[in-house]
Amino acid sequence: RSTLFPYTTLFRSSIPLAGYSNYTGTFDQACVNYLKNIGPGTSAAVKIDDYVIFYINDNNITYLIMADNLYPKEAAIGCLESIKKEFVGIYQNRTFEDVSNFGLNDEFKVKLRMKFDYFNANTDVSNETLEQLKEHMNKMKDEVINASGLLQNRGEKLQVLSENADALSSASNNDYKSSKKVKRAECMKKVKIY
Repeated sequence: RSTLFPYTTLFRSSIPLAGYSNYTGTFDQACVNYLKNIGPGTSAAVKIDDYVIFYINDNNITYLIMADNLYPKEAAIGCLESIKKEFVGIYQNRTFEDVSNFGLNDEFKVKLRMKFDYFNANTDVSNETLEQLKEHMNKMKDEVINASGLLQNRGEKLQVLSENADALSSASNNDYKSSKKVKRAECMKKVKIY
């Protein structure tokens, strides 16, 4: 049976904030070595021998789990998203500048273990999460399409406004020249009167 290994770590830059593992081995070293390749705002699944490392980097925090390569990818991503959601819910406004290695372990390790137990027992649970994700992506796609339509309309309206502004500018120049002529003519009348 495929397994989501109870190994995870949450990192701020390269400092591990919390982790959970039942296994001994080189998991943590492999993950720490791989951290150097993780860019901000990225997510991926990386195969290393018979294992896959899944990670999400968001807001300078890297959420990382490891599974064997037969474990369903959707379930692993669902677990990772669930861990991220739990972490953000608890530590939403914290910067973690003062946290040392595994400084959040006492608080968060139990939650990590519960996530692993749940997702190992329910590998198909993330299909629901995947459907929700697809639905969310479709909504976002519709919003982008609507927004691009609005931008196109705005672009056309801006072009009309620009043309109107040019017309007003030339009309105001003509009015200015006419008013100068009228002023000069009035001055000449006054001079003749005097």
